Amino acid sequence: MNIPKASKAWQALKKTPANSALWMGLLRHYARRALPWHARYAATQAQRCEARLGTETQRLLGKLAVGEPWQGGDQVLMQAAPVWPGLAQAIAVLQAQVAADAGDWLSWLYLARCHELALPEGEGTQTSAVVREAVVQALAAEPLLGETGHWLAVWRLRSGNASGALAALQAVLQQAPRRYGSWLLQAEAQMHLGNAVAAEQSFAKAGESQNPDFLAFLADILFLNNYWEQALQVREAVVRLRPHHAGSLLALGQLQGKVWLSQQAEQNLQRVLEMEPDNAEAKGALDDLHNSGVSRPQFDRALAVFEAQGVSNNGVGATRLLMQSLYQDHLSAEFVGQLHRRVGDALLADFAQTHPNKAQHLQDPARHAQEVMHALAPAASGARRLRVGYVSGDLHRQHPVNLFMLPVLKRHDHSRLEVFIYHVGTMHDEYTRQARACADHWREGAKLDDPALHAMVQADHLDVLVDLAGHTSSHRLGVFAMRGAPVQMTYLGYPHSTGLRCFDWLIGDQVVSPPEHASLFVERVARLPGSVFCWAPVDHDPLQTDVPNPVQGPLVFGSFNNLLKLSDKTVALWAQVLAAVPDSVLLIKAPVLRDEAVQAMTRQRFVAHGVDPRRLQFRGPTELSQMMQEYHDVHIALDPTPYNGGTTSLQALWMGCPMVTLEGANFVSRMGASFLRAMGKDAWVARDEADYVRIATELAQQLRQTPWSRHAFRAQMLASPVCDIEAHTRHIEAVYEKAVQHV
Repeated sequence: MNIPKASKAWQALKKTPANSALWMGLLRHYARRALPWHARYAATQAQRCEARLGTETQRLLGKLAVGEPWQGGDQVLMQAAPVWPGLAQAIAVLQAQVAADAGDWLSWLYLARCHELALPEGEGTQTSAVVREAVVQALAAEPLLGETGHWLAVWRLRSGNASGALAALQAVLQQAPRRYGSWLLQAEAQMHLGNAVAAEQSFAKAGESQNPDFLAFLADILFLNNYWEQALQVREAVVRLRPHHAGSLLALGQLQGKVWLSQQAEQNLQRVLEMEPDNAEAKGALDDLHNSGVSRPQFDRALAVFEAQGVSNNGVGATRLLMQSLYQDHLSAEFVGQLHRRVGDALLADFAQTHPNKAQHLQDPARHAQEVMHALAPAASGARRLRVGYVSGDLHRQHPVNLFMLPVLKRHDHSRLEVFIYHVGTMHDEYTRQARACADHWREGAKLDDPALHAMVQADHLDVLVDLAGHTSSHRLGVFAMRGAPVQMTYLGYPHSTGLRCFDWLIGDQVVSPPEHASLFVERVARLPGSVFCWAPVDHDPLQTDVPNPVQGPLVFGSFNNLLKLSDKTVALWAQVLAAVPDSVLLIKAPVLRDEAVQAMTRQRFVAHGVDPRRLQFRGPTELSQMMQEYHDVHIALDPTPYNGGTTSLQALWMGCPMVTLEGANFVSRMGASFLRAMGKDAWVARDEADYVRIATELAQQLRQTPWSRHAFRAQMLASPVCDIEAHTRHIEAVYEKAVQHV
């Protein structure tokens, strides 16, 4: 279809918005004019109307040369301030477009957003005549009621302006109350602003949609915001709408597995395999369900895939392989370290091939070193504050990174550091807002791809960029592979070397990363005094005063760790402890234990080692404050191996429980020792399995004979380096300063 002006197509789409021919005409129109943002939007809409057009739209987009000012893609519209040099040129091009075609809705829309980005700091959109004019023109030409306000809200929200997004959405929903996507976006904006009640109401309105594809997306957003019960209800609604759709059943089964409903999950995954016997995702989900995701056979298969195929699927399988390796009790520390090196090198090689223009530092380290020295000169001389950036998607209550990092953020010395936080997560709660208040500069990066996020980071001219995720699910390692800052560090989020040579430093301590273990790390190691983890709880967890001491009745050993950490070696070791202390029981609390099938499987693992099942107690998930109080039911905490407890160990200690740990041979298996040695409790750190059983037995005898004060123990913990958050924060700041000075 030959459309001389876009305005004709936009007028026609008001009457027939699902007309794929009109969208294809717009795609060709914008492609001829070398407008890639416009062309991609039209291509997306054409495919929504008619999925078979995907091949043709991709062919047309593939022929479109992306020149200035469109480098970086339309993701620049999601940023709080322009980080690409083409803003003024983009405005000029868009103004020329609307001058030639006054009804070109998309050009008016992009022009409105570009004018917003060009506003001087402190000037609001409501007071800007050029923004208002562009918005008015876009509203007059929009093909669907509310489309202009919706997209302005998207860009504002993704850039961190939740209030501006909410203002746009409220106007949209007054006019178009059945725009379910706008209700969902409004719920997200309300979550950002801390209005959970209003957000839940907006989520509920979004759930009134009868579009199964939209509902599937809604379920994902609900789950990411920790509304997993509502996410389940929406996934079930999708299946009711499409009862014989394998993809919908698969998604429901996968979600049920994530929320510990293994029996229901298995039923739905089996239904998928009845429809599609070769469905690899369903087979993998069933495998995870039966083996907790880290069994030795699963690890061996994943390793074989890496050996045969190298890095694929953007490295997802490779990073998962590394996470799995930390749980394996049959691997040596040397093997795990070497595996991280091999996978890390493969990931960087794959990155260099995919982004050759972003990987010069990997090929020319000498030149990079010169650039580093030049970039760091002002900071190293003390002429200005050190500019430090943190990359994290885990700054919310549910995540251990938040528990350890938020107290540090609250205590940073802003006369020494200028703090940037690149928030790449989707969940926002009170703790996210507290973290935001601690930053000199907060950047929203969840919806940006790695090149766009890298451009944002580079525009901030950092001295130090700190990764808080490692190979966990929220990582943005691609930004570090592109070299986001002269000095790059990894800290807190991953208890091992990353294996990635793009990191200059790993922050550890003398126990988890002693000098004699240097060969296990590709990074240089900065060792903090005390422990690499510092416990400064953000919530008040009171101790009870009526705990019977000395212990009367059965002595309770306990673990509140994720069940993934209960390796075969751990189960055998705890069975030995129970055998050595006949009048004892073992309390295991984990989210997955809400499922009776998982309880039966776990029970059988201990029975196989001769444990009377009556000596086992299982508990499922509870709210955090309630879980903390349940530590009063535990007399002695048992640390698993090889993947020690982290947050759970410190929570047990904080609630007054002595703990036994086995000091292993790498970071992940020495965390318990790090905590206890920092507290002066070296006697609770076992050298081997026999020593572990001995310590547990002696502690049990001590608690039988001698009163134990949880309050006194907490006071000891508070007086130790493991709780000295002020000193801990100063030590971290010193690490940053020394790293800059000694490049």
